[in-house]
Formats: sequence, structure tokens, C-alpha cells
Amino acid sequence: MNHISKSIIADDTPAIAHSDTYSQTYFDALYSDNTDPWEYQTRWYEKRKRDMCLAVLAQNQYDNAIELGCGNGVFSELLARRCQALVSIDGNQQAVALAKQRLANSSHVKVIQGVIPHSLSTLNETLLDAYPLENHIPTHQSSFDLIVISEILYYLSPADIDTVITWIQQNLAIGGTLLCCHWRYPIDGFEMTGETVHQRLYQAFDLTNTVSSNKAFNERKQQVGFSHQSKLVDTDFLLDVWQNSPKSVAMQENLI
Repeated sequence: MNHISKSIIADDTPAIAHSDTYSQTYFDALYSDNTDPWEYQTRWYEKRKRDMCLAVLAQNQYDNAIELGCGNGVFSELLARRCQALVSIDGNQQAVALAKQRLANSSHVKVIQGVIPHSLSTLNETLLDAYPLENHIPTHQSSFDLIVISEILYYLSPADIDTVITWIQQNLAIGGTLLCCHWRYPIDGFEMTGETVHQRLYQAFDLTNTVSSNKAFNERKQQVGFSHQSKLVDTDFLLDVWQNSPKSVAMQENLI
């Protein structure tokens, strides 16, 4: 769950030239002498946000989950308790090493290094390379009933975000949950913000929540199949949950 702010990173953090796409150098510098550059383990802000993310998940347990942008694995450790199988991805080598160390006793969690969105198209191969002796690894063709994307999309270009959106539409299982959470403030050197990222997500997934008399539009809504389960607008971050199902949590438990 990665975000950056001048108020969070120490004053001696090196200045790094980067663009609106993922920058390996940018994250290498952050992790070069710090195992917890965003202070996930000590800041109440981060703990509060993690607790809120876990609280709005539409199901208590998930069979097959994936987390894009796991950082050093602090949230992954909590998420693992809600999943039978979890794949956690991060683009930074040091972050992946830290996450693997943290999750060493969680055999149902696979931590791999890969830059989003490019690694999504080779997910199966990457998993087999990282865990060659495992015969129960979810394949790239397998759908996920939980996709978690937190504090990562604003580091990508708009085109790469659209690639992630297409991948979600193809890989979120029927009845599955998509959770997205992002810092709202501008990030120096990057074009996208949490605001613009979630606007893009709304455009992609909220068609099912729009009433229209246009027949073609309504047919497209039925094909998309996503419903907006939860929306939280915090002063500091945005949190949205979509379901690949028309049923709310209450509907799933026959309360309605």
C-alpha cells in the first residue's frame, strides 16, 4: 500500500527524477536504507486505513485473492487471514524480500516481484518461477474472487491504468470483490492522483449503477456486471469496493 507525501518521507530522502509511469529508481531510493519508508507499522493513519479496508470487504473469507502493490507486506499479513490463497505483487526487490520475510510462516501466500501492469500478463509464469515446487498455484487463467489495489495506480500512466482495468474485468470472478484505496493528495512528479484514478475506475465499473433508456447502453451494463458495494470518502484517501454481482452483502445473506 504505497503512497508518498512530503509530510511522510524524511527530509533527507533523495530527490528522484521520474515520470507518470512506474519508476524503479524511485522506489529503490525509498527502500535503500529504510525497511518501512511509509511507516506502516507505526502510524495510526496507516493502521486506521488498513482496518477500514478490511471492514468493508464484502465477504468474510475469500478462496483466491491477489494484491497489487504489497509493499513490505504489512497489509498482506492481515489480508492473508481472510484468504485461503493470496498472491501479493510488488515491483521493488527490497519490498518483496521484506514481504516474504514477514509472510514466511503463511504457506498459502505467494509473494512475487513484478511491475504492474506488465507482470499481469505473465503472472502464471512468474509464479512458477518463484515457486517451482508448488502444484496448487493459481494460474493466470484462474479468476480471483478478491482483487486488492491500494496506493499504486497513481504511479502508472493513464494507459497503464486502463490496462489494469481491462485485466480486472477479465479476471475478477463472478461474485468477486474489487477493493481500491488511494491517497487523495498530489504526488510530486506523477500525473495521476487518487481523485483521477478513482474517477477512471468509476467510469469503467459504475455503468451498472446508471439508469438509461438507451437499449445499447443497457445491454453494455448487463455485460459489465459490476455493482458499487461501498464508497468511503475520507479527507485523506478514497476507498471503493465493487462486486462482480448485483447482490449486496444483505442480499447475499437473504436479509432482503
